[in-house]
Amino acid sequence: MKSTHYLIFIFVLFSTTAFCKTDYQIKGFSEKYTGLISIEEGNKDEVFNNGSISIIEASTGKSIITIYAEGLTLDIDTTAKTIPLQLPYDKQRFFIAQDFNFDNITDFAIRDGRNSCYGGPSYQVYLQTERGLKHSEEFTQLAQNYCGMFDIDYKTQTIHTSTKSGCCEHEYSTFKVDKNKPVVMEIVKSDFIINSVLERHIKKTRIENQMLEREYNTLRDDLDLTLIYSLTFKGGKTMELFHLKADEEYLVYIFKNKSEEIELAYSGKFIFNKNEQTLTFTKHKTMYQIHNDGITVKLPKRTANLKADAINNTALSSVLEIAFSNLEIK
Repeated sequence: MKSTHYLIFIFVLFSTTAFCKTDYQIKGFSEKYTGLISIEEGNKDEVFNNGSISIIEASTGKSIITIYAEGLTLDIDTTAKTIPLQLPYDKQRFFIAQDFNFDNITDFAIRDGRNSCYGGPSYQVYLQTERGLKHSEEFTQLAQNYCGMFDIDYKTQTIHTSTKSGCCEHEYSTFKVDKNKPVVMEIVKSDFIINSVLERHIKKTRIENQMLEREYNTLRDDLDLTLIYSLTFKGGKTMELFHLKADEEYLVYIFKNKSEEIELAYSGKFIFNKNEQTLTFTKHKTMYQIHNDGITVKLPKRTANLKADAINNTALSSVLEIAFSNLEIK
């Protein structure tokens, strides 16, 4: 019998500990509502605990929405004796009171766990209507399927999300609100092109009821690149020569339009002719000859001369100051 009583005592002890919780009352974000956050006590070594987040009707004290969530944490002093503890709205990260659909009425996003990308915070979204708060599946998907909570730009009345995969693949989306639902207007996917200085982008833009797609490249911003020479042409197009510091020193040629989209990139073999003061390379049976005031493009059946509108202060011969592994001097 003594043994049985001992087991019952242990069970009661663990049951009491498992259900201990601390309540935090949130005020100051709305005249109509207050918030209540309940954090369950777990192991002292645990970073995240479980709990619930509620929206309370201020006039009645009635909880109108309660969501149970996993993976909660509070970095605040919990030694106060007031029960429930008073927690300033701006000191918590569990629910957001903000206008999401641009109708100048406060809506709510309530933390439901860490379900967004890479274990980031996720939310359930409720819009304020004439009949009270209503759950929005469409806005909730924006707070679940991307990286964390979406961003709002009130100036342009747009909503922005982002997500990623691994180190190099990123996706950025822009939404407009139509009839209380977010509608995607633009999606830009980016990744690095292997063994290249380029970052590839696939951009989808909504035109009426269709998403039109185009692909373009820009210069990667994670490389050690130094601009050493450039020419500017009619229409805002630019030719640039870069010094790339990698395992060796490389010379890189970039030709881009006024939108910074790259039309041609080259990092193969270059030839510098000291007598002619020209820098030459060949790609796809087309020879490109750079001189101090423009570029000569020699195709199999014709030749085009591109005269620069502006030249920087550095001479083309400055490429000789660095021992590029892909530059031959004649």
